[in-house]
Amino acid sequence: MKNFQFFCDFDGTITKEDTLNKFLRVYAKTDWLEVEEKWMNGAIGSKQCIEEQMQLFPLMEQKTIDEFIESIEIDETFPDFLEYLKSEDIDFTIVSDGFDYFIERILAKNNINGVKIFSNKLKFENGRFQTFFPHFNENCKRKSGVCKCSVVKNHRIVTKPVLYAGDGLSDFCVSRKVDILFAKGSLLEYCKDTKNDYRDGFDLVGFKSFDEIKNYIKSV
Repeated sequence: MKNFQFFCDFDGTITKEDTLNKFLRVYAKTDWLEVEEKWMNGAIGSKQCIEEQMQLFPLMEQKTIDEFIESIEIDETFPDFLEYLKSEDIDFTIVSDGFDYFIERILAKNNINGVKIFSNKLKFENGRFQTFFPHFNENCKRKSGVCKCSVVKNHRIVTKPVLYAGDGLSDFCVSRKVDILFAKGSLLEYCKDTKNDYRDGFDLVGFKSFDEIKNYIKSV
């Protein structure tokens, strides 16, 4: 049995691409790009970004959303990785600045159930979306919809080293709060560029699939 706890981003980490970004590209008015740029530049937080972007969709039908969810693919090695964590009694939690509506349905269509999830909430009713942010923290420096730092701090098991996997901007801050970081995409580049700012004892591991993460955990 391995003495670890694992937190994991969802979009672009478990999925092959960012779910919300793809949804915006396909269905939203092009204004979403201007809002996205303000977030990327730090002018607004992700909470405000998401709130504004979710107002840019036309009236939609449930069938359209269901078909979109069917188009989202996950890392093929992720289900086996989850089974490995269970076999080692490693606690696993998804921490996402995306929406439960997408996350739960994408996992379910891949026969993955019972995973702990901290995310923003999305309600679809009468062709429109409503957004809710139960894990927003007023003190979050990035004004994220989900303050990942707070989630990890409040739900970590103090006797266990924290492992985290992520790929992007929403993971930058929390990457400094964990013991072993599995990174890819812009998160990996960010960590390499700012490596001198990380504390002693921090381990950075680049990855492309969850098979690589599983093999790393087996080796330590």
